[in-house]
Amino acid sequence: MSAEANRKKEFEGAVDPITLSVIYNRLLTINEEMGITMINTSISPIFAEAHDFSCAICDWDNRIVAQIDGVPSHTASAMESVKAVSAYFGDDINDGDVFVLNDPYSGGTHLPDLTIMKPIYYKGSLQFIAINRAHHGDVGGIDPGSYCPSATELFHEGIRIPPLRIFRNDKPIMDVIDMIRSNTRMPDELWVDTKAMIASCRVAEKRIIELLDKYGVEMTRKTIEDIHLYAERRMRKEIESLTDGVYEGESFLDSDGHVDKPVRIKVTITIKGDEAWVDFDGSDDQVTGFINSPIANTATCVYVAFLTTVTTPDIPHNAGVYKPIHITAREGSIVNAQFPAAVVSCTLDTACAILEACWKALSQVLPDRVPAGWNRWNGPVISGIDPRSEDFYVMFGFNGFGGAGGMSGMDGRHYIGDGIDLGGLIAPNIETNESDYPHITEFNEFTTDSCGPGKFRGGCGAKYRIKLYDEEPNLIMMGDGRDHPPYGLFGGKEGSSNMAYLNEGTEEHRLLKSKETLNLKSGDVFTSYPSGGGGWGDPAERDPEAVRMDVLNELVSPKIAEKVYKVVLEGDDLIVNIEKTEKLRK
Repeated sequence: MSAEANRKKEFEGAVDPITLSVIYNRLLTINEEMGITMINTSISPIFAEAHDFSCAICDWDNRIVAQIDGVPSHTASAMESVKAVSAYFGDDINDGDVFVLNDPYSGGTHLPDLTIMKPIYYKGSLQFIAINRAHHGDVGGIDPGSYCPSATELFHEGIRIPPLRIFRNDKPIMDVIDMIRSNTRMPDELWVDTKAMIASCRVAEKRIIELLDKYGVEMTRKTIEDIHLYAERRMRKEIESLTDGVYEGESFLDSDGHVDKPVRIKVTITIKGDEAWVDFDGSDDQVTGFINSPIANTATCVYVAFLTTVTTPDIPHNAGVYKPIHITAREGSIVNAQFPAAVVSCTLDTACAILEACWKALSQVLPDRVPAGWNRWNGPVISGIDPRSEDFYVMFGFNGFGGAGGMSGMDGRHYIGDGIDLGGLIAPNIETNESDYPHITEFNEFTTDSCGPGKFRGGCGAKYRIKLYDEEPNLIMMGDGRDHPPYGLFGGKEGSSNMAYLNEGTEEHRLLKSKETLNLKSGDVFTSYPSGGGGWGDPAERDPEAVRMDVLNELVSPKIAEKVYKVVLEGDDLIVNIEKTEKLRK
């Protein structure tokens, strides 16, 4: 029986499969409408263009039931914020309330990610909770943008918000809100964007009440339970189809920014029957710098690893999916950091490294589903005073994305960004970006030979150069992947390393560290060379015509085509010499 037929059979096992399908897809549509509302009402480019936010819906038991709009690094972890609010406020949660939280040690991930939660009541009873988690431009801390390479504890990274009520009876509690705003460098932007988050949750409230009006509480609740059970059955069947065994993987971060020493993440995945145990024993202790991961962030990375390989994209992303996956991580380790460890970079490169370790382990049992390594972050955050308006700004370097890893049957995608976000972040339009921030873009184009060679090669990174024209810009590098580039799989080669320069090719030329803060001047030039993805399979097995097209498109150089791919190209049209290629490959 085909996988599609199996899924259909499981689906039909629901008490009312048609109603299940209608209600679940209705929730996904509500999720999407929340995201559209956020894009249309927020003012910061990080939301309106880069889409660095996620919308979700939890049920009355604080279980995530629907999430499709957003970045994978927010998968499941938003549910932990709802649990924290429920535990703190208990019975004191009422219709018309809105809550906010960002505390990494109470269901959050890092301080810039504010989570807005709006309980949805129907006929006097709590039925659902609408959620929007969004990365704000600044929440205080040592450095503008709240990525602080010099931070040694959470208090250096910005304002810490425990479970907090900011609306009562659908009216803002302004003294509480002003306390939060006064601790940021961009109070007005934060408040307007927070109201956009709340607006998205109100859209969910309106649509869910319409749903409850149509189907009633009893039918809706029963169907939600069926959705959770359906997702759990799907995940269990997928795990059960794997060969029982113990599979190990590890990855490394270049450093924590304080000590020039790699940081190890080790994972052991045990498959037994229809359950999986994911153990991080062997991972390094938490460190001084800002790369520590709280457990909610670590769990999200594990879930993303399973959702991208063990199962298929059509599975519901809800609490049922996660039940067969058991995660253990030693307290005080890099993957279960304890208060007050600095954590702000955990959702970027640490999350990528956790995902990579899990992918490497799963590649031993799912070789045809696991990709080679993706790009990690290459910074920067640039801030200063825009001379056109005299306003303070914070610009995140979303342009200059790296490439994805190749996998069985498919080359990696170009210019898609870091692994944990899986293309969920969107590169801003160049012209719009120049209008929003004081710089000129000199180039943003694919980097030849950045893609890891393989039977299925990695995607290319895009080199990116900007010239700054405000008087005293501040530049923060908060990346990784210089010493540990995207890995290759099954004979595939590594992608290129992340590199970044200040005033490249001039007397002031400087290779930037992956984690540092610099004060610049007007006219300084920043250049980023993000890594390409790793290759999958032996490059000498790649279709010679595909290699030819890569050379024609300047993704691969003629030198690498012959030296690594063993393909001989001749003439102005770069025609494949089949006889010489076969001889070289032998």
